[in-house]
Amino acid sequence: MITTEADSKTLPPDRYLNRALTWLSFNGRVLEEAIDSSNALLERVRFLGIFHSNLDEFFMIRVAGLRWLLEAEAENPITETSRTRESLSNIASRAKELIQAADQAWERDLAPALREQGVRFVRSDDLEPNEREFLDRHFTNELLPILTPAAVEEELPVPRVANLQLHLAVRLVRGGEGTNGSESGADAQPERLAFVPLPRLSPRWMQVGGARVRGDGDGARFRFALLEDVVGARLGALFEGYRILEVAPFRVTRDADFATDDQEAEDLLEAVRQMLKQRMSGDPVRLEVAESASEALASRLAKAFAVEPEEIYRLAGPLEGRFFMDFARVPGLPATRAEAWPPQPDPDIPPGDALWDAIAARDRLLFHPYESFEPVLRLLRLAAEDPGVLAIKQILYRTSSTSEVVRALEQAAQNGKQVTVLLELQARFDEERNVAWARRLEDAGATVLYGLAGLKTHAKALLIVRRGPAGIERYAHVGTGNYNERTALEYSDLSLLSADDDLCSDLTAFFNVVTGYSEPLPWRRLAMAPLGLRAKFLGLIRREVERQASGEPGQIRAKMNSLLDKQIIDALYQASRAGVRVDLNVRGSCLLMPGVPGLSENIRVVTLVDRFLEHSRIFEFRNGGDTDVYIGSADWMPRNLDRRVELVVPLTNPEHRARLSRILDAIFADTVKARDFKADGTLAKRDGRRKPFRAQEFFWKEACDRVARPEESDRSAFQPRTRAPA
Repeated sequence: MITTEADSKTLPPDRYLNRALTWLSFNGRVLEEAIDSSNALLERVRFLGIFHSNLDEFFMIRVAGLRWLLEAEAENPITETSRTRESLSNIASRAKELIQAADQAWERDLAPALREQGVRFVRSDDLEPNEREFLDRHFTNELLPILTPAAVEEELPVPRVANLQLHLAVRLVRGGEGTNGSESGADAQPERLAFVPLPRLSPRWMQVGGARVRGDGDGARFRFALLEDVVGARLGALFEGYRILEVAPFRVTRDADFATDDQEAEDLLEAVRQMLKQRMSGDPVRLEVAESASEALASRLAKAFAVEPEEIYRLAGPLEGRFFMDFARVPGLPATRAEAWPPQPDPDIPPGDALWDAIAARDRLLFHPYESFEPVLRLLRLAAEDPGVLAIKQILYRTSSTSEVVRALEQAAQNGKQVTVLLELQARFDEERNVAWARRLEDAGATVLYGLAGLKTHAKALLIVRRGPAGIERYAHVGTGNYNERTALEYSDLSLLSADDDLCSDLTAFFNVVTGYSEPLPWRRLAMAPLGLRAKFLGLIRREVERQASGEPGQIRAKMNSLLDKQIIDALYQASRAGVRVDLNVRGSCLLMPGVPGLSENIRVVTLVDRFLEHSRIFEFRNGGDTDVYIGSADWMPRNLDRRVELVVPLTNPEHRARLSRILDAIFADTVKARDFKADGTLAKRDGRRKPFRAQEFFWKEACDRVARPEESDRSAFQPRTRAPA
């Protein structure tokens, strides 16, 4: 270990930031992309949807976890309970600030800009007669038959409201006809409350006009109505004999975290099925209500779901803003879109079954989505059909809904090959899909296993065993991203294709460990969590400290999604104190406080949010000039190092090491989309006096240049080593 308990005692006790608040800073950075007018309009709309989707998951997991902690601390000293309660209060305050900013971005900026470019969301009062007639027919024929109101009675249990499902709350009294009637005289009859769940399978929006509409002064040619407005304006058909006083959309966010006990494999499928049912009805952690809702209605909803005042979130814009991600992809909209950056083929990788020889000749490194994921898919398709392939072993964590990967594995099993799939059933929010894939693979004849008890298997690895002309051959893929061809178009990740004997031997042993009862052997190249990966990283950090002490400049550069492991953070603090330069690219939560005199003045943290989600993990240690570079599936988080099966692999090819160094160079040089992470957890724009440089745009152009000029394979013109070691 790099630090002893005595070493840690020399560090200040308040040396860690709040995890949840730094994550909210990251999501605020996502919201910046929605606000940034230099982005294409539909790209901004997409980022608004990403912001809301991120926030949903944050409440379901992180806020729910803190609420569990608060309950667990009830028997502990009051100071601990107060700390968690204060954290929840700070989260609520910051989240409401962000939601207000998101609402303003939509109402004051994005919606008007869409109208100017020909796209408008219309309310009932804005409809033309022919549009109203169309929606009346649609409501009567398509929606009314599947709508089911639920009465809310004081003496009866509150009707079930599923997690994240959009509902309408309706206040009404007996007597009169029509909707939105006056409340005068309402006290003559007792007021009623009802919930109307909006059908999940109905479109969130519907087009009501496809050409310029007469009288529409803003000239919008594409007009859309939201589901809640269409239903809300026609609720009289559901409540005959009642007068509607008020209608307001609302939504409940529930605790959706889940952990199985150590199940036997045959019980795990059933455990996951039960979890999926429980997720829909977990304890409420957030109540979202339209800003237009009266205080009386909001109070009744809060009482019905037993939420505290700070857990109520009022939104001026549409609820369930996740739909903006899908809306931004609607084809044919006249609003501006981001320039297309389609994945480029790697000119060094030949077509067809020559892929076998190409990988056998030397390792291949792919940088997605700038370079196509197709070689990985082709490798699997070839393996499924090649009569020489004997076995395929693969880990699946997240896959797409129409997975080509799973189809190739099915085909391989049907063709008589020994197919073994370690499928992680507990991949959060992908559990249901993975259960279905497990059954399909088993039906095809594959052996499906679920990993090690008590651990999630998060590693990204594939091993193919083939009989070639000279005997048994092995081919490997190790990456930082999931085997998901859809996210391979949206996430920035790395893939290593290799036939290296040491790597393939390690993977053979690794699969024996995670699928059977084999004890792990000393690794030749791989490092594995939870079996020594933290110790590996701590040792590499210690080596840089020792290099620095011996007069050689030490330097550590790393890229990851989150930095939460306190042992590694303390080791980085000690390295900074020793004079080692530390540059970190952390996308999300970060507990480390950079730039603090006497603690971390040699540490810089940068976060980057752009059109592709930064998902790759890269770890670089200068090692006196003989630089070591690793890629893998693990972040520097306790869950990755202690409670997950992870893999990290060093890159041995000098060209690949140099390429990864250039990727880090570009990220740390970005002045357009990168932000500096400050000691208080806030984010600041980079020095505006520097020449604009956008890393992801550079990566895309570099991939295009490789195709246009494959002979220029070095591509080393970009060398902005912005923080060379002293």
